This record gives sequence, structure tokens and C-alpha cells, in this order.
Amino acid sequence: MQKSDQNKNSGCLCFGKKQKGEFPKTFKKSGKILKKYKDNSLDISDDVILEVMIRLYISENKGKAIEMLQRCRINPNFESNLIRNDLEYFIPQLINFLVFHQQLSDERLISFINKASQIDFFFAHLVYFQLKSLSQIVAHNNKVELKIVQKFVQEFEEKMSENYQGNLLIATQFLKLHLEDSLKSSSLQKSIYSLPSKKIRQEVYQGSIRVKSFKQNEIVQLYGTSEWEKEISNKSPSQYLLRNYEDIQLEDYRSIFQNGQDFESIDAAFQSNINFWNDITEICNELSKSNSKTLYLQSLLNKMNANLPAAVYVPFVKNSIRNYAVLNIVSKESRVFSTKMRSPYSLTLEIYRPEIEVNYNEQEFLDKQMSQAIKTNMIKNNGNYQSQIIIQQEQNSQVNRTFSSAEAQNAFNNEFKSIKFNQFNYQTNEQESDGIGLFYNNRQTNNIYQDSYQINDTNEMIDQQSINQNQQISNQTDNQSNEESNEQNKILQKSQQLEQSKLEISSFNSRVSYLQDGKGLVLTEEQYLEIKQAIFGENSLAQQNRIKMQSPFQTLKSWKLVHLIIKTGDNLKQEQFALQLICQFDQIFKKEGLPLQLRYYEVLSLGPDCGIIEMVKNATTIDSLQKNLQKKFTQFSDFSDFFRSFFRNNIEQALQNYVQSLVAYCLVCYFLQVKDRHNGNILLDDEGHLIHIDFGFFLSIAPGKGMEFEGKVPFKLLSDYIKVLGGVKGTLFQDHFRKLFYKGFKACQKHQNEILLLVDMMFTGHGTTLPCFQKGEVALKELENRFNPRVASDAELYVYVQELINKSLDNWRARWYDKFQYFAQGIFY
Repeated sequence: MQKSDQNKNSGCLCFGKKQKGEFPKTFKKSGKILKKYKDNSLDISDDVILEVMIRLYISENKGKAIEMLQRCRINPNFESNLIRNDLEYFIPQLINFLVFHQQLSDERLISFINKASQIDFFFAHLVYFQLKSLSQIVAHNNKVELKIVQKFVQEFEEKMSENYQGNLLIATQFLKLHLEDSLKSSSLQKSIYSLPSKKIRQEVYQGSIRVKSFKQNEIVQLYGTSEWEKEISNKSPSQYLLRNYEDIQLEDYRSIFQNGQDFESIDAAFQSNINFWNDITEICNELSKSNSKTLYLQSLLNKMNANLPAAVYVPFVKNSIRNYAVLNIVSKESRVFSTKMRSPYSLTLEIYRPEIEVNYNEQEFLDKQMSQAIKTNMIKNNGNYQSQIIIQQEQNSQVNRTFSSAEAQNAFNNEFKSIKFNQFNYQTNEQESDGIGLFYNNRQTNNIYQDSYQINDTNEMIDQQSINQNQQISNQTDNQSNEESNEQNKILQKSQQLEQSKLEISSFNSRVSYLQDGKGLVLTEEQYLEIKQAIFGENSLAQQNRIKMQSPFQTLKSWKLVHLIIKTGDNLKQEQFALQLICQFDQIFKKEGLPLQLRYYEVLSLGPDCGIIEMVKNATTIDSLQKNLQKKFTQFSDFSDFFRSFFRNNIEQALQNYVQSLVAYCLVCYFLQVKDRHNGNILLDDEGHLIHIDFGFFLSIAPGKGMEFEGKVPFKLLSDYIKVLGGVKGTLFQDHFRKLFYKGFKACQKHQNEILLLVDMMFTGHGTTLPCFQKGEVALKELENRFNPRVASDAELYVYVQELINKSLDNWRARWYDKFQYFAQGIFY
């Protein structure tokens, strides 16, 4: 983008001192909400970034907190099993503080963010997307423009564009900037530095028109475009294969929706990734203009392919995906799921990693290099840690601005008044977002099953009598005298210690305990493959091999696919926040060494109402599975019968995956009060894991518009799930589920501040804009109470946890919510 002609006055990118105004109440109450952490703010280590972040929020001496931020790691450590302790992970909380607490007024914090962004373009792009997401508040179909934030985003983009011009912003460039003397492999060093940063275009003349161009491989130019099919129609695959990876010349990506603007006069290094994802999300809006959405989608993606390969990447951390450059969009794999208002679609990308094509065996070493800590206090006047073109007089952090401090302050006041004015009841006014479960249904149909069928309540219900007996025992325990209670506590503690040792040994070695008589059918190989294809669809490995065999890039050693969901019209900031919390729970389980499995996916909000979602592969919704069982594969009596038949040859591992993931998500759903847990929002993968998706309702908001079927259910735990484990009296449920749930509860209780801090920080800024904070401070108090039940000992906690399980078992509210979803949306249960 070009700088505005109005930028004539030089000044710092801040908006002066705060003045009294009508800011939302959560900002005013932030000191009170976070006060409980002040006593622990004196002894803080730079290595624990979450504690540094809370100091930024609560400390009166912001300068000291910002000084500590300068000593914090910016980038993730790919070697730490993705235990995130890097500032990049907390960008939502950092930008939340800058915008909502500081109203963009703290020059020192802005200077720090600029410095961090200037030495790490991954960090810079995430800061940009987070700022852009906050530039407009979208709620109840109302939009409040934060124009000052929009101007800030524009100036940040201009600053980063100037800083990174001349660079090729992919992982290769990141390595060049930060390898220094630590790179011991001379051959690897030579190969990395021999990769071109950016191809120099030669000026040539065509008649009187001067154009800039360079010779490019014709295969690379045509692949993925509308002309590709014509090109290969008379050729064998061997004739269109790319023989040399050096024929791939990565350029900056140019938007297909901004034709007519002069982009050749500027360097688009920083905009390259931004332009690519803007086009990807803009396509969602374009699809609303067409009746033939799938064909129109493919034509637009093919048009984008004319500008690929390019220096663009997927900004996700898992599996080092962001270290790969995008080669091509596989347009024929994309599917549109249109609703009345929106057109979300799936996206499949071919990607590769250029720096490991020569030295593929050095990939592990490269990841180690990428994991070296980058900190802002590493910036040197003439050091290697600076980007090639860094702004002079960085310490002043000055850019041109187009508005005065008074104008900025007035704008904030007026815009926040609008937010305050538009604070309605989310429960009654907020429309439910379009779920992403449709992307996991392998039948391509828009019709809801209308067939009536008889529901067998007898088969669905577990032994309710035993549940009631357990509850009666618990109530009797509560009414006992102190002496009886203490005596029982001692007995429970001893029993608990014995059971703990048994659990650690694990009984997943005995096949006899799983394959019960009469449980599960013996399938032939042909039957198994037919069922797998119908229910789970094409396996990701098979899909990858199929696409690879048709791609001219199949000879690349680092070639792989990445699968995404693109959505617009939804506030993905809340979904991103929910997944950050779930990721934090996963890290808690890992720290405590618990065998609990959360297969969370990544979400990134790219703007106020758009973003990208990682697609979970080799999985289907329980809804889709149940429809198949009731319509096609009627030989299975229920979900449990299917599970034990389908996974019969690997039942021990499948059941282990099942119970460990079931426990993990039950804990998350309880603590975060995740609602809308119908079978369209729960997946089963082909290894037996349960996976939850779509977190539009949690903490203090639930669907139902006054009915709130799930309102008083601790978490969803229906008989269908327990029957897989042998029922409520089965060994797997009694000896594994119950004890794992207790262990997981204690681990979460031990590390509760890791969750509470993230929620409290986000609430004090986002509290007026995210539906999950509808109940205000009450939501925070209830969350804290769930971590801290009123018990006096571990034995009492054990009893309390078992009561939670008992209350959830086949709770009639959860059962009726599933029935409601069936009659309302055709979602099977």
C-alpha cells in the first residue's frame, strides 16, 4: 500500500494522555478484577511470560513491566512439545491491553511492539491481524467502527512495509536474519544463503511499454490456472513434472481484487501474506453474488493461482506449518457450504519448505535453529538480529500520523459510547453462528433427514438405578458427623493411593477386558473398507497421494498439503480465545504427565468478522455417523456396537484414545461451561478420539433463547458414550474414566491461574464485545468457584468430583437438548 499524502506531520504513534470519557465499565473495573494478583507481582521471572503479562496489566510502573517484556522470548520453541511460553502466544492479551486499556496511548509499549515486529515478521503479521480484528466491533448485526484503531493499523502496516522491503518473508529469510554463528553445518549454511531473497526483475521494453519481468518456468506459471487442463491434455505426467526446485521463483503475492492500482512502485514484502489472506476471505463475500457457487469459487481460486507460488504462508504453529511457502491452491478439492447469509468454504493448499530441499536430512537441525529465542533486547546497532532495512532512530518509534491527540480521544469516547449503547442481551438477540460441523459430513446433501423413526429409550438409558444409589451414598456422606467423615476420608485416601498405582500401571494390556461376549461384529476386509470410506471419507494420506500424483511439484521432498476452513460473517475472536484456553488445558495435562488427549485445532481471526480454521482430518461428526448407522449400516445396533466392531482389530488402542479424549473434553466442558454440545459439534476420528469443535457458547452464554436445556448440566456425558466403555459398571468407566477425571481435575486446580489469568485479562478489555462475557464479573467468579469447590481434603474432593460425574450421567437436560436439535435441525443423536 502507498502512504497517504496527508501524512505530513511527524509524531509518535500514540494518542496522548487519557482523559475522562464514557469508556465501558470493564475498563474501569480492571484494577478491582485483577487486584487479587497484585500480591504476587513482586517476585516474577522473565521466563514465565504469563506472569509478566499480568504485571503489565496491574503494575503502576508500566515501564518496569515493558522492560521485562524486552527480555521475554518472542517466538515459539518448536522443540518443547509446543508448551507455549512465548510472547507470540499472548498477542491477543497484549493487543487487548494496548487498545482497550491504554487506548493506544502508551508510547513505550507501542515502541516495544514495533521493535518485536521489526525483528520477527511472524510476530508482526499476527499483531497486524489482531489489531485489524479489533478495528471493528461486530455484535447483534450491529457494527461499531473504531476508526482510530483502523488508522493505527494503517500506520503499523506502513511502518512494517518500510522495514521489510527487499526481503522475502518466508522461514528461509527468518533463518538468514537470526542464524548468526550458531549454524555449524557449513553445507547447510551455504545452501540457505544461496537461496535468493527476492528475484531481481529486469526491465525490458515491449514497444513503447516498459515492463518488469523475469523468465519463469512455464509449468510453474500455468499450474492451477484455468489454462492448465489444456496444457496437460496431450502430455503424460512425466512431461510436466518440475525437475529442479530452483525453477520455483517465489514472488510477493498480488491481490486479484485490487487491479488497476499501481503496485510496482512499492515493495510488497509485508503485504504479500496480508494480500493473500484478504483475497481468501473476500472470496466468501464474492460467492454471495453467484448461483453456481462451487464453479465460481474454483474460478476465483484458479485466478489466485496465477500469482502462486509466492512468499505467503499459513500462520499456524502446529507441525511447523508456517515455515512452509504456498505453492498452489487445489481448487477442485474446495467445497462451499452456503447458508442464507454466508458462504464458508474448505481450502486445500500445496506447500513446501525451500531451505530443506537440498538438505532434507537437516530438517530437525533447522527446527532447532528456528526455536532459538528471539528477544527485543537482542537488537544491536550493527548486529545480525536486525532486519536488512530497519527504521533509523528506532528508539523514538516515530511515524507520521494524520490526526491529533484530541481527535483521537474524542473518537475513542464516541466509539466506546456506541459499544455501550449496543450492549444487548446476547442470549436473546445474538444469532447462532453457522457451525463448522458441516465440513465433516461426508455426504454432500443440503436436505435434513425427514424420516420418522422409533426411538428406543430402553437401549439408550444406562443403569439409572446405580447412579441414584451413588448419589444417595454421596448425600449420606455429607450428612455424617465430623468423626465419621474424618474416618471415611482416611479410608478413601488409602484406597485412592492404591487405585492410583493401579492406574499408572494401566490395564490396557488385557484384550479380554475389552472384547466382551456378544460385543461387536467381525467385519471382512471389504466390509471394513466400505464402512470406513462411507463414514470417514477419503483418508488424508490417500488424498495426499492422489493429489501429489497429479501435481508437477510431486518431486519436491518437503511437499505436503494443509487443509483449512474459511469463514466470514462470524466473530472468530471468541473462537480463537476458546481454542487458546483449550490449548492451555492441554499444556496443563502435559506438564502433569497425564494421559489426557485434547486434539485442539488452530483458529486465527484475520479481521472483525473473518478468519481461518484448521480442519481436523480423518474425522466425522457423531451426527453424520448416527445417520449412517440408522440409514445404511443397520447391522450395528448402536454407537457402541459400531465402535467395538470397527476398531475390533485395534480395540485396546482405540478405547485408550477414546476414554482419554472423553475425560479431557469433559473437564474442559465443565470448567469453561462449553454448551451447544449436540452431535453435530462432536467428532470421532478413525483412531477412536473424540474431538469437540465450534465454541460459540461457553463461560456465560448458552443457546436456547430462554430454554437453556444445558443450563444446569455440569458437562455432557450420555449413555451412548459410556456404553462404549462397558456401561456405568464397566471397568473402563469405573477404573479409568472416574480416576482420570479426578486426576485431571486436580491438575487443573493446581494450575488454575493459567486459565484464570487469560480469562481475566481478556474480560477487562473484551468484556463488552465478546458474547462469552455476557454475565460480566459473575462469569469470572463462577469460573473460579468451579476450580475451587468447598472441600476440606483430597478425599472430599474425590467425592465431589464423583458427584459431578453422577449428575452428568445421562442428564435429562442434555438428552432433551439433543432431541430438540434433532427436531429443529435434523441432528441425529
